[in-house]
Amino acid sequence: MNTEWILAIETSVTDATLLLARDGGIFDQRTFSSERSQECDLFAPLQDLLAGLPEGERLSAIIIGTGPGSYNGARVGIATAQAIAQVHQCRVAGLCSFEGVPEVSQNDIIWAVGDARRGSYFLMPVRNGRAETPPRLLEEEAFLAELARCEGPKVTFESPYRLPEGVECLESQSRAHGLLKSWLARSPEERENLLKTPVEAFYLRPPHITKSKKT
Repeated sequence: MNTEWILAIETSVTDATLLLARDGGIFDQRTFSSERSQECDLFAPLQDLLAGLPEGERLSAIIIGTGPGSYNGARVGIATAQAIAQVHQCRVAGLCSFEGVPEVSQNDIIWAVGDARRGSYFLMPVRNGRAETPPRLLEEEAFLAELARCEGPKVTFESPYRLPEGVECLESQSRAHGLLKSWLARSPEERENLLKTPVEAFYLRPPHITKSKKT
């Protein structure tokens, strides 16, 4: 029976993590901190991690955290995963990064929250370790009203000062081993569906583009 090697990458948060798993167990892992230069900081620890892959072995799949978090970090991670997948002739699956936080394994439900900029905030349930519905974007008054009705921990990747005053929220980070756990908890059919789905970074709203004036 062939060994199943899985690479998990989480670069959408400040403390990025990389993990190499063998048959579902952690084989090796790396951590590095990066806020705005993931495209430079990622490659040394990634190269070091993959150097531990036994000669002749190939990755079976790559798992990547897609955010919502650092959009640039998620994009760098996805592009890197896709490049590695071409070399190893495997596929890439994207998971919402909030499935990788430690609070997921401690609660039946958590609420992912964050600053969506332009005076709005996002709110998203993660039930039984799964983020199965997209984030809701709400203006501050509606956000506070909805949040007051949510039972369970509120978790954010950002400093709480970005949220409205008085909001009690846990500042957490997604981890590659959390993503691996979420992946392994899925059925073979669910994993196959994820591997067939194009991987994109979480973007809370379409980009704001200013069109040039016609001359």
